Amino acid sequence: MVSATITFVVEKDGSISNIKITGANADFNQEAERTVKSIKTKWTPAQLKGKAVRSSFRMPISMRIE
Repeated sequence: MVSATITFVVEKDGSISNIKITGANADFNQEAERTVKSIKTKWTPAQLKGKAVRSSFRMPISMRIE
């Protein structure tokens, strides 16, 4: 099983930035980063007192290869 943790920032406009992948398998990390960068839809930004704000997002992923 390979695993990594993806962290990025959801900007006020719903775009993503500061993508970082941490995991032991470099190929898996590169593919995870490419996949996240290829997402074309906007994310829903966090709200604070009714206004959109930047927020950090953390997502662990894993894959079993047989």
